[in-house]
Amino acid sequence: MTQALLFDLDGTILDTTELIVQSFLYTFEQGLGERVSREEVLVHFGKSLDDQFRIMRPHLSAEEVKRLVTLYRTHNHAHHDQMVSLIPGAGEILRQLRQSTLSLAVVTSKRLDMTQHGLKLFGLAEIFQTIIHHDSTLHHKPHPEPILRALGELCVSGEDAWYIGDSPYDMMAAKKAGCRAIGFCYNTFRPEQLEEAGADSLVYSWPELYALWQKSFSGQ
Repeated sequence: MTQALLFDLDGTILDTTELIVQSFLYTFEQGLGERVSREEVLVHFGKSLDDQFRIMRPHLSAEEVKRLVTLYRTHNHAHHDQMVSLIPGAGEILRQLRQSTLSLAVVTSKRLDMTQHGLKLFGLAEIFQTIIHHDSTLHHKPHPEPILRALGELCVSGEDAWYIGDSPYDMMAAKKAGCRAIGFCYNTFRPEQLEEAGADSLVYSWPELYALWQKSFSGQ
C-alpha cells in the first residue's frame, strides 16, 4: 500500500518550462555573450542550476558559475509570476490526495524561497507535509539523497512511496532511493527517455496519475 507520494515541482506540478528556457537563453547571452539552443537547455532539465552550468560549460570557474546562477535567478524571479502556470488537474487532485491518509512531499532542486512562492501562487502551500529543496541536501538529483531525506522526514520506507517527476534524473533518483518511479510525461522529456532511466510507470496527466494511485491503493 502506498503511504507517501513525493513530487518533483517544475514540469510536474508547475509548468515552468518556457520560463526556465528563457532564463537560460538570457543568462548565456548576457553573461557569456553566447547563444545556446533550446535543446541544449532542455536536456539538462531536472538537475540543480549549479550542476547544469558546470555540465554545459565545464571550463567555467566556481566564481563564474556563481555569477551565472545569480544572473539566471534575477531574470527568472522577475518573470516568474507572468510565465508560470499550474499543470492542468494538479491543484484539484493534490487537494483530493491531501484528504487521504497519504503523506505528501515536494522534492525539488529549486531553492526554498521560489518553491514556496510557486506553491503559494496557486494556493498549494499547505498541501505538503515537507519540502526538500536545493539547500536541504549536499547532493542533488540524480543522487537519491533528496528523496531519502524526504522519506526520513515522513518516516516512510522507499517501498511504501512513489516519486513522481518529469525528468530522467527524477527516475534515477527514485530507483536509487528504492521508490516506485512514476514518469510524468508533459512537455520536456520523451516517454522513452523516462523508461530508459527506470520509470516503473508513465502517466500523461494528473487525472491519469490519480487513477493509477486509486487502482494501486485499492489493490485492483
